[in-house]
Amino acid sequence: MQRILFIVLAAVCTLVVPASAQQQPQRAPLDWFLGYDQFRGATLSPDGHHLAVIRRDNVGDTLLVVDLETRRPAAIQRARADQSLELSQVHFANNSRLVFRLLQRNRVVADTANSIHNRRVDDGFETNSRIYAVNLDGSNLTQLYDPSALGVTYVDAGVVSDLPRDEDNILLIVPTMGGVELRRVNVNTAAAERVENGTIHTFNFEVDVNGTPVLRQDSVASGAGFAWLRRGPGQRSWTEIARFQGAAAANSGPDFQPIGAATQPGQVFVLARREGNDTSGLYVYDTATGQYTETIQTNPTYDVTDAELDTANNVLQAACWWAQRWTCEAKDQAFGARWTAINQALGDQVNVMLIDRSDDGNRWLIYTYGPQDLGTYYMYNHQTHALNSIISQRSGVNPALLPTQHVLEYTTSDGQRQWGYLWLPPGVSMAQARNLPTIVVPHGGPEGRDVWGSDPFAQSFSSQGYAVFQPNFRGGGGFGRAFVVAGHGQWGGRMQQDVADAARHLIQAGITDPNRICINGWSYGGYVAFTASFMNADIFKCSVAGAGVSDLRAMLRWVRSGDRGDVQDGGGGGGARSTSYQYWTDAMGSRGEADIDAVSAAQNADRVGMPLLMIHGDEDITVPIEQSLLMQRAMQRAGKDARLITLHDIDHYASPQNGEAWRTVLTEALAFFNQNIGPGVPPGGAPQP
Repeated sequence: MQRILFIVLAAVCTLVVPASAQQQPQRAPLDWFLGYDQFRGATLSPDGHHLAVIRRDNVGDTLLVVDLETRRPAAIQRARADQSLELSQVHFANNSRLVFRLLQRNRVVADTANSIHNRRVDDGFETNSRIYAVNLDGSNLTQLYDPSALGVTYVDAGVVSDLPRDEDNILLIVPTMGGVELRRVNVNTAAAERVENGTIHTFNFEVDVNGTPVLRQDSVASGAGFAWLRRGPGQRSWTEIARFQGAAAANSGPDFQPIGAATQPGQVFVLARREGNDTSGLYVYDTATGQYTETIQTNPTYDVTDAELDTANNVLQAACWWAQRWTCEAKDQAFGARWTAINQALGDQVNVMLIDRSDDGNRWLIYTYGPQDLGTYYMYNHQTHALNSIISQRSGVNPALLPTQHVLEYTTSDGQRQWGYLWLPPGVSMAQARNLPTIVVPHGGPEGRDVWGSDPFAQSFSSQGYAVFQPNFRGGGGFGRAFVVAGHGQWGGRMQQDVADAARHLIQAGITDPNRICINGWSYGGYVAFTASFMNADIFKCSVAGAGVSDLRAMLRWVRSGDRGDVQDGGGGGGARSTSYQYWTDAMGSRGEADIDAVSAAQNADRVGMPLLMIHGDEDITVPIEQSLLMQRAMQRAGKDARLITLHDIDHYASPQNGEAWRTVLTEALAFFNQNIGPGVPPGGAPQP
């Protein structure tokens, strides 16, 4: 194997200050975990000479083009945050023209009369899309799609394919008054021709190697799910392949998901959970016959969730999945040799992602992140074997002040082997991890899962001296369908017990001080935190419930009513026929009202046995703030204190991107932990006796 030279250069657009030149804080400042990633959406020109990337700051988004020979960036387009504008979906149409999407985010109101099908809803906001092309120096800005002619407010459009074999044209999916169209659009002149008509329910197409639409995705059942349809080259009618509703539509694992064109006309690479298989695998699918013609990768334990695809040549080079770590298995010998060498050069403390590559395959754009790497872009040159750092997501970060992450396995009370991620404060090794103040953080979804790498929620707490544990409990995604289904009907049951078992293991192993352990969760994790306040008072000493569900019957009534502000009854947001309601009924299982109340914190406030802090956004239309208000009133009736912090003008996703809201979440939670279980271990990592 040829040697790779590892050359670390100064970052483009950010200055990484050596730790020795900085005034060393005692702890990592919370600012490291606040705000947007400074860069996103990086892409490489077909010849590999230029990089395009979106930079985010307090003003908004800036589209940068970087000459990789001179390392000089040029700002060519801006989108101001105070005008609710965002940049996204940046593509090189060819070596001289960039395509990008400009999004106008608008707050959703109950009146949906001024809306149209094929709209993008983002928890309380809808987006209006405009598509542009521009030269690399910012000249010749050309609008490729303008929805204003439709006379409506909220529409969504996007790029379906860059058409690698056609330098002058791309494929766009755009709304029309009669449905949607797939259009071939010239990136220089904006001249457009219709390629395919969709229906009022269509929101996506997939094309083959020739740019022919061969798969179509439609909403079904009044928005309560979606279906995939196929049509091979030369065929006239569309045939439904699969339909997903309720919990199946909400499941995070790919039951059928195309990821790109294969080498032959009519064939596509798909991630699919084939009949009889518990986990999702990677296959070649023939749209003319409806048959899987080749099995590329399966895994008996984990869902295959991604692939490395050379889109210029339609060659699949690796299949990837989340095991305990990010894992990719090479399907091409030359690719595998390069991939192994790059991973060896970068070390085993980062996840390595191949973001883009030049058409000749000689230049690769790599992205890394890990427990002590908050995000770094690299360029790899196959001819010179150089691996160069070009962009850092965070300036001035001292890795020594970041916590470390470890896989910790344990056995549940019913004998199942499980594992999760243990974050240890800076300076504390696994050998030294004894008698630590600890925060257990169950994930949301619940069909989500935690992964190895950078996690601002866990890192922020652990950087302040707390051990943090993220258990992968039953009901989570990524481990096959049976693991998800094992959570149905188990809210407050087996799922809750898995989290409690994880906490007990930490105590029994001596890692956690039994008198200094709390729970903190968001969304479904907030439900677990609510429920732990009365079910697991023998383990936890305090609870922080963020955007959580406290009353399951009230939540079911609210979703069934369709009173969600984003869509009318029967749509995807709420109503008896909605995906949301079907998901909730599937998740609850066949339970009577008494059984549901037994696992609802608001119905058991008199049993709450620990201090409780609630945090909720007042614009949340996924879990309404009324869920926290219900708990607050129930606690008052029970004569108990429970503080509610309201995040104003914040939706369900009070994420790090919502800088000040996130600061409130972190600072209030840390103050609460300090009050109830004491401070974290001192800087330097010496555990308290």
